[in-house]
Amino acid sequence: MLKVTHYQPVEDPNGSVVGIVNFYIPEWGLHLNECRYIRKKNGGFFVGFPSKRKEIEGQQPTYFPYYNFDKDKLDRFQSASQKAINEWIQTKGGYRDGE
Repeated sequence: MLKVTHYQPVEDPNGSVVGIVNFYIPEWGLHLNECRYIRKKNGGFFVGFPSKRKEIEGQQPTYFPYYNFDKDKLDRFQSASQKAINEWIQTKGGYRDGE
């Protein structure tokens, strides 16, 4: 079961990043830190993994995530992370670390 261990709302001047979130996946012993909770242009949300920004002259910056899942696993992660974030916000509010 995916758990949120930290959530901090963010005021992004562009309006796309709404929070920074850390996750823990107990069955794997895996901590995913500093993920971005991002608002899509259509109003939905997704979790973006930490990434490296690469600038190419004359082009928009490109971001390369440090880690990712296969497509089918990514969809499951996005769904589970959205549920965990919603539960965190409903029960604990904005900025707080988990117990």
